[in-house]
Amino acid sequence: MAAAADLELGAQESRTLLAVEGEALTEDSSAVPAAAVAEEPKWRWPSRLAVAALAVLGLVAGCICTLVVSGAARPPAQYGSHHTDAVQGKQLLASEAAAAKPPPGCPMLGSLPQLWSPAADAPPLQLKVFSYNLFWWKLFDKGQFAQPNFHLRTQGNTGTHLLAQAAGEEHFDVMGFQECNDEGWLLAQAGLADRYQIFRDKHSCMAYSRASWSLLGRGVEWVALDAQYGPRPAQWMRLRHIATGRVIFFVNHHGPIPINSGGKCGGAAVAHNILRLVSTKAVPGDTVVMTGDFNSDASSSTIQQLQVRLRPAFKGTAFGGVDYIFSNLAGGALVSSKNWGGGGSDHDALDAVVRL
Repeated sequence: MAAAADLELGAQESRTLLAVEGEALTEDSSAVPAAAVAEEPKWRWPSRLAVAALAVLGLVAGCICTLVVSGAARPPAQYGSHHTDAVQGKQLLASEAAAAKPPPGCPMLGSLPQLWSPAADAPPLQLKVFSYNLFWWKLFDKGQFAQPNFHLRTQGNTGTHLLAQAAGEEHFDVMGFQECNDEGWLLAQAGLADRYQIFRDKHSCMAYSRASWSLLGRGVEWVALDAQYGPRPAQWMRLRHIATGRVIFFVNHHGPIPINSGGKCGGAAVAHNILRLVSTKAVPGDTVVMTGDFNSDASSSTIQQLQVRLRPAFKGTAFGGVDYIFSNLAGGALVSSKNWGGGGSDHDALDAVVRL
């Protein structure tokens, strides 16, 4: 849950997110000629009664359909009772259909940006990747909205313990966090502050191993607009492996809600914006790796469009599977993967080892 200052920041950023033009919709109508309401022959009345009866039947059928659709929109039972409140809070939606015309205030989408395969002439390397939505407002600040730094009074929690255990076993090269409000404290409590360099943009954090990688560049772009929380970031960094010289382009994203909505401009726009970021900030030949809570499952436009250019290495199960690790590596690159569970979060902590 964003603090007041972050909400104001989001409002300011939303003004520069997209440069678009609205398009007014008009509906034409004309007056009914006087001759049309003159007295009609009596033989026409039975036919009018038949039309009225059909209209009543249509209204009843519409009500039934509405009830059926409303029932179908309820959260599925397989999420379990511990996810019910969170699912309802994020307003789980059915998958959107790609619209022929974008919503008002959103740009028309062209073809998907082209990407590439990783350079094949660099030495082989195994890359260890971690992704985790920390559920900060609940797990770290215990829902204390009047005291947004409540976590500072604690000595960590089940989330920091999970991170310490996972990083201790796997020695991750890169890590992406969503709902991350205090990056320095997070690493300190997990005992990782001396091993990783970490950056935060709004409520997303990304980190890399100082011992193995050098930073070539980093930044953030706002790729979606959430009606409740404002612009949603896609962080990026370009890294060179110290020992082999291999270069990766790492992206971390936290998608808009409601789930599968894609925010104001829809899921296809989110995917286009992310892919455009990669195509313009990375260098052809870079290995592309992306982590995130996309707030979109496999049926959404966001994930379907991303999969045209990137391959899912691993995904979670929370909320129907909205947490992903993507790459531009070929099939068969996955060496191992693990779902570490939530550790008190409402999302899965994921790790994947891929062969470059």
